[in-house]
Amino acid sequence: MRVNGEGHRRGASRQIYEFRPRRSYRGRVTDFVARLGSRASVPDEVRSAWSIAEYVAALTGPATEPRLDDIGRLDAERMRALLRVMARSPSAELNRTALAAAADIAPTTIPPYVGALVRLGVVRLLPGTRSPVAKRAIGRPRCVFDDPALACLLSGTTAADLMQMSGRARLAPLLEGMAAVELMRQRATSTVDFDLTHLRERNGLAVDLLVELADGSVYGIEIRTAAAFRPHQFRSLEALAARAGSRFRGGIVLNTATAGFKYRPGLWVLPISALWDWQS
Repeated sequence: MRVNGEGHRRGASRQIYEFRPRRSYRGRVTDFVARLGSRASVPDEVRSAWSIAEYVAALTGPATEPRLDDIGRLDAERMRALLRVMARSPSAELNRTALAAAADIAPTTIPPYVGALVRLGVVRLLPGTRSPVAKRAIGRPRCVFDDPALACLLSGTTAADLMQMSGRARLAPLLEGMAAVELMRQRATSTVDFDLTHLRERNGLAVDLLVELADGSVYGIEIRTAAAFRPHQFRSLEALAARAGSRFRGGIVLNTATAGFKYRPGLWVLPISALWDWQS
């Protein structure tokens, strides 16, 4: 299961237009999944120089709107309308009916437009899990922006908006997208063979990210905007652990705190920045 669009930057599709997302938080390459499984890694010793202001700055920095003037038979204005709708709910599940209604285009045209955006490197698809640890999982993928600043630009979201407490609901999906894209990038060079998915079940259990290893075991990852730890942040991960049994490798809450924390064996808090800069 390698449905994440990692190959969309190669070949002829790159000639359609040049889209180069910012790399401000991608300066150091960290094999995050390998570090999770390393006995040398102690969550309590992980430190971060990032505050919520730095995350917001990375999310809202300069962005380049994609050039959509050479996309074959697809209509550029319809694609722009679709992009604007997607930007309002970054990291949302791919619901063709809802997207079509909001963008005022036919539902049957959604797949080719989304496919083009994936090939062009504007968005990536995070598949729903098919892991045996899931029960009645909803398989729709989530669409995440390769550059979260583009989502902010298209939706008119500013750094000031995200810094307000009232803006945390808007900040959360942007941070989720940031985390998902970073792990998608690392898959290509990781020493660990893994797939990245998300989990949402019809019974209500949802986990932002699942790292699925080759032996069928999983890590669960939740992303939170808060810097403070609260036990309820582990509720879904604890449910996943009970469900998965011996297949459960660990659960991680990534948040905006400046230090890691061991909640209990197999459950940790880590700074979001540990994804690309694991300091200890």
